[in-house]
Amino acid sequence: MNSIAPLIRPNLLGDTTAENDGKMLSDAFVATADFRSLIESDDRTVVVGRRGTGKSAIYIELQKHWKKDKKVIILSFSPEDTEIIGFRSLLRPFSESFNLARAATKLLWKYTILMEMANYISSNYKLTSLIERDSLLNEHLTRWNETKGGYLTKCRNIAKPFLTSIYPEEAVGDLPGNLDIGQVEERVLNLFDKADRRVVVLMDRLDEGYESDAVGIGMIAGLTYAAIELNKRSHLIRPIIFLRDNIYRTLAKEDPDHSRNIEGQVIRLHWDWAQLLTLVTARMKLSFNIQIEKDQRVWDRVTAGELQGREGFKKCLQFTLYRPRDLLSLLNEAFFCAARNSRTTAVIEDLDHAAQSISVARLEDLWKEYSKIFPSIQLVTSSFKDGEPELLIGTATKIIENHIDFLEDTSNHEALAETRILQSSGLLQALYSVGFIGTHDNSTSAFSFCHDGRTPDKGFENSDKILIHPCYWLGLNLSRDALAPEEAEEINDEYDIIVQSATPEIRKIKIGQTVSQLDKIPTGREGAKDFEHWCLDTLRIIFASHLINLELAPNGQAVQRRDIVGTNRAGSDFWKRIHEDYKVRQVVFDAKNYSGLGPDEYRQLQSYLTGTHGKLGFIISRDDDEHMTGTELDWVREMHQSHSALIIKLPARFLCKLLQKLRNPEKHDAIDRIMFSLLDTYERNYLQLKTTYTRKPKKK
Repeated sequence: MNSIAPLIRPNLLGDTTAENDGKMLSDAFVATADFRSLIESDDRTVVVGRRGTGKSAIYIELQKHWKKDKKVIILSFSPEDTEIIGFRSLLRPFSESFNLARAATKLLWKYTILMEMANYISSNYKLTSLIERDSLLNEHLTRWNETKGGYLTKCRNIAKPFLTSIYPEEAVGDLPGNLDIGQVEERVLNLFDKADRRVVVLMDRLDEGYESDAVGIGMIAGLTYAAIELNKRSHLIRPIIFLRDNIYRTLAKEDPDHSRNIEGQVIRLHWDWAQLLTLVTARMKLSFNIQIEKDQRVWDRVTAGELQGREGFKKCLQFTLYRPRDLLSLLNEAFFCAARNSRTTAVIEDLDHAAQSISVARLEDLWKEYSKIFPSIQLVTSSFKDGEPELLIGTATKIIENHIDFLEDTSNHEALAETRILQSSGLLQALYSVGFIGTHDNSTSAFSFCHDGRTPDKGFENSDKILIHPCYWLGLNLSRDALAPEEAEEINDEYDIIVQSATPEIRKIKIGQTVSQLDKIPTGREGAKDFEHWCLDTLRIIFASHLINLELAPNGQAVQRRDIVGTNRAGSDFWKRIHEDYKVRQVVFDAKNYSGLGPDEYRQLQSYLTGTHGKLGFIISRDDDEHMTGTELDWVREMHQSHSALIIKLPARFLCKLLQKLRNPEKHDAIDRIMFSLLDTYERNYLQLKTTYTRKPKKK
């Protein structure tokens, strides 16, 4: 019997990405039915799979397979994001038209493949004589080889002069003639027929630099159409294009010709429990030096207790989405845990530890990834702790609202401001945009998770179902910790890719709505109540965490009724200065829904400034700007000289300017600097006084 040494390696079963797993992938590759169908038949051109389902592994192994045939030329296309982004610029004239972007890309990619085929003939000393007398191909090859860079870069530079027309339809229509595509195609295929050669074109990593707009989807569609057409055109060309599931779904949704032209060309990568068992046991045989054929017996050799047997293996699959990458990541961590505890076999405790640590790590990664553009993400996602993973929108909204109510004491100003800007509905859309929650599709009974940073196509309804992504369940200690097999199949997600959060866009919309709401409030007595509420909401956003317990008329029954009062935490330079210099703990804001302040308004506010309200207050008016002149300036000086009270005017328009500063959460301290400067202006210019407060220098 072979003994199993306790190996302490974090990636005992190999790296979870095929590109970094060369040796293990080569030695333990499982030739699935999907892989065999690609090498044994030309029927399917498009390989579709979610992240982690083995697309890149198949891409690598197909190259190895066809390299063994000396009559097969392999063109591998795996672009960097810079190439895709550069190629997008070429299609700028078609930014509003999916059809034009698709048509142009199809022609250009077909031309690219043909040029590389001709280039092979030209550079092969045994075959170059076949092309020497073809002036047309030599002319195109000269231009092609003069351009440096990858395939897309060459193509972009050659096509650029032809796609700058102000008439994009005409530019696309003229492109076949400008590039002589028909003649080039016929001559290249004849050359390969004479040379007795065949070309395999493999296209992967097309998600690099991908954007889900008319140009982005049109580019993918064009590449796909070119591959399918060339595959049908000649047995000498075998293109295979690898697409991520979410991109394919977008393509299927946007392309009106999808069902007729693409659907029948697709292979969908699918793994069942038996295939996954074969995958991991092939690696276990190498890592543990096991000389046993049967997969189940191999599994039982390296596990113990509840993990043994078929049901034991299926316990592992409950923590995955039936994807090789998920399973390898989980088992690598489980065996690493076992080895650290001097065990040669993994037990259920190792599995639980691995699942827990991976879930917590993914949750922390989510927080780190989006903390700058979505400052409240940790606070908001944490509101779902110890709850249910599947919720109605109405329930989720209440959970967030209840959690936000307890956040006022937080020192995280930008996070609190964001919760007040976005509110529960905007926060849910932001959570969707980063893949934390998925929406239920009634037509398919599946939950779909965001893959491109966009908000849902429609607004949320209270009766809509959402699901917290399973990879976060353990990290949040939810009531369920694992998926049933049939549930895993009903989740469409791309949670482990980098996406651009839609939070900044949602933030801009919400801020815009608050600003525009001011214009709808009539001045004077008619809109006074609405104006007070607008001021309260705006102040709660602008001064979030600096002023807490902001309330309307907290002493409403008193003779001296103050409109809005909030407690000063003295947590920033400006508010600390207010507290130290003017003894203000309870900050007073008097809302006046009109412009042109006079002595009555200044006297009234001055009368409020007693006790903990200190000697500084604010008047919010409907004036156009914050600058002080004439009578208003005289009354500011009068209040200060006679009563040692400073009254600062904050026009509603000025508050709107402060709101606009919150469009970028990374500039959350901009408001404090503006208010600090405004106070300087009052003390140095309006009152001709010097401040007694020295601002701390910024840390270098």
